[in-house]
This record gives sequence, C-alpha cells and structure tokens, in this order.
Amino acid sequence: MKKTTQIVLILFILSFEVFSQSLPPNAILKNYRPFSSPRTNGRPGEVYRIDESGVKYIVQDVSAIKEKVSEEGNLIGRMYFTSDELLALLNLEFDRLDVIPAEVKILKANREYTEQTIVDKILYGNGKIRELIVDPNSSYFIIREAILSKDITFRFSHETVKKIKRGASVLTKVKSTEEVDFPFEIQKKFKKEKRVFYLDQSIQIDPYDG
Repeated sequence: MKKTTQIVLILFILSFEVFSQSLPPNAILKNYRPFSSPRTNGRPGEVYRIDESGVKYIVQDVSAIKEKVSEEGNLIGRMYFTSDELLALLNLEFDRLDVIPAEVKILKANREYTEQTIVDKILYGNGKIRELIVDPNSSYFIIREAILSKDITFRFSHETVKKIKRGASVLTKVKSTEEVDFPFEIQKKFKKEKRVFYLDQSIQIDPYDG
C-alpha cells in the first residue's frame, strides 16, 4: 500500500511540473515563478534539488556566484498561477480552478540576476558542479534571478473570486471611480525587501546534457 501511495505521489508531482510549464505566458516577469512565501533567502546562486518523491531541498548557496541588482521601478501586469502556488503564497484555496490569472503590482521592484558566463565558470570551470550534484535520482536547479519588493498586490476578477473556496475574506475591494477588470485585491507589505518571484535554470553534471 505504501509503495502504491509513493507511485501516485510521484505521478502527481510529475504531472504538476508539466502543467506549471504549460501555463499561459506572463505579461511581466516571463517564466518567473513565485516562492511559496516571501523570503530573505533564495538569492541568485542558490542551488536546490527535487528528489524522486517531489520533495525540495536546498543544496547550497554558492557564495562565489555574485548577484547584480537592477532597479526595475514599479511593475504591473497579468501573471498566471497554479492553484497550489496561490494556496501556498496567499492561503487562497480554489474550487475546480487550475489556472488563475491575476494582475500583479510590484512597487519599487529590484531584480537580482547572475551572468551566464560567471555561473558557467564557477560551476563547470572550477569543478564545483560535482560537489553539488551527488544524488542521481534528483533534479538540480540554480536560481538565476529574483524579484524583491516591500510592497506587492495581487488583484483578481469577479469570476476568479467566485471560485475561491477558502480565504476570500482577506480580499478587499479596489477603490476606483472606473470599472476595472480585477476589482478584488490582496496587498502584502514588508518592513524590509523580500524575494517574491524567482527564475531558475536546470543544471547537470555535463553542461551539454538536457
């Protein structure tokens, strides 16, 4: 019975990974995904792995890979999320809704990023990759970019809010004299900047694999 449960879990994780990769393209932050919660760790240069059961582990923050910072100003645009992502990030549980569009507004966003030549030099030129990748049954990734902010707002449409099964009470009505497409919102504010979204890259022992 335990073995059957593990097989079902693995199949679910695999199907979720395929599904998340097939989300519609974001209007802003293309290919970025949200952290499960806003955080101070998870900087570009951090390596993590996902084992065969779908469990995520932080492997190492490769300090030799230095990130750069770009001031992006205010960002606003449509992004798409899975129901599991918004359950973890905003504690919103949706009923029979897999793809959730939201208008995302990020005030005074900073983008941390790493340069490909530096990443390649540290991981492959110096042989660091063999120290990091030790489990043949895990998939390994490195965070390449991250978005930080002290103030981020998620806005949802009437149709989306109707599908919320739990957590809708935290939503507030957008104050506007005009009709808006996303009239309900959740605002998150922090005393210090936190990383909210990230862009990762799959890594292997051989840089030409995959």
